[in-house]
Amino acid sequence: MGSDPATRMLVDGRAVAAAAGATILEACDAAGRYVPRLCYYPGLASGAAAGSGETPAGLRPYTECGLCVVRLADGSTPLACVTPACEGMEVTTDDPGLQALRRERLERILSDHPHICLSCPDRDGCARDECSYGNPPEARCCEELGSCELGRLVDWLDPTLLIPRRAVTVPRDAAVEGRIRREPALCIGCGRCVRVCELSPEAGRALEMAACDARDSGEGRGSGGGHAHMVARPKLGTLRASGCTFCGRCVLVCPAGALTAPGEDGARWLAGRRDKCGLPDPVFPPEERQPFTGEGVDEAPAKPGVFRLYDSSGEVLRISGVDDLRRGLLEAFADPGCAAARWFRADPDPLFTQRESELLAQYANRWGHLPPGNGLGDDLFEDDLPEVSD
Repeated sequence: MGSDPATRMLVDGRAVAAAAGATILEACDAAGRYVPRLCYYPGLASGAAAGSGETPAGLRPYTECGLCVVRLADGSTPLACVTPACEGMEVTTDDPGLQALRRERLERILSDHPHICLSCPDRDGCARDECSYGNPPEARCCEELGSCELGRLVDWLDPTLLIPRRAVTVPRDAAVEGRIRREPALCIGCGRCVRVCELSPEAGRALEMAACDARDSGEGRGSGGGHAHMVARPKLGTLRASGCTFCGRCVLVCPAGALTAPGEDGARWLAGRRDKCGLPDPVFPPEERQPFTGEGVDEAPAKPGVFRLYDSSGEVLRISGVDDLRRGLLEAFADPGCAAARWFRADPDPLFTQRESELLAQYANRWGHLPPGNGLGDDLFEDDLPEVSD
């Protein structure tokens, strides 16, 4: 028997052939048109689907994030994650009205989540021990600052800070079991971890969704005063008692820092789990990355600035401040030490030396070392690196 015919539709005026049975969001992803999302993860049911009973028995309903809203030709604004792609459908993924809807829904999420650091002008070079602006530790972002999906989504949805930024304080109690660090007050209730734990044969079905209460966050959700909130938690209080197999899938899908594998050892552990588990990669907001090819480098501006090189998995290989981005990238392109680079980002900046130092400090504070392509003597003094325990 032949395969089902593709569904033909228009996405932002472009003809798209979606796989039979695909949702609008899946069709947009396949066509390379980014639609924001938090509760949805490739290969897992979305929070909206789970809440409507469309997932296996045992999954608790969640409140969908609502960020994947799109506009159809009739003016309706459905959620792309649960709406089937239909023949002849015309979909708009971005317009001023959709942007306003998404900001409104994102503001509700941020009302209960520490986010003040996301818009801080000093965030890239911050040492993270004291805040220059006097924000208490309970209001500051977690160690995922600069790499978490939620932060990248906030930057993409609200680059001009139309959503008011506030110092939302929440109890920052954390529990560590094995390599997994769990900070319940950072949970945004997307339900990804619960779904992957329920649906993966190697996982232990150890997590559940529950109404936020004192067991999860000490004093409730803190100072945000936001909407009613569901959070993920171990069914029997701790991961081990709940049957966790420490497969790492919950950490891999968490978008908000509630589940992490901290430190260099944690990063290595998580990388090994990622290689074994077969989870699809997350779909992040688009960044201004260019293919690291001769043609791509030739299009870089001949201006002072900082460039970053990335490998095929998106990991940073090198950060360099140069007085001429095009020339610096051409030199890197000819350098055998940069052979693994597949993408680059070039940001013009007349204060390129300062910007380079900020980015390197941020990387070193997170990973305990410089990027593979940066030597100690090139960019930072050895004393500037944070100490990393064995």
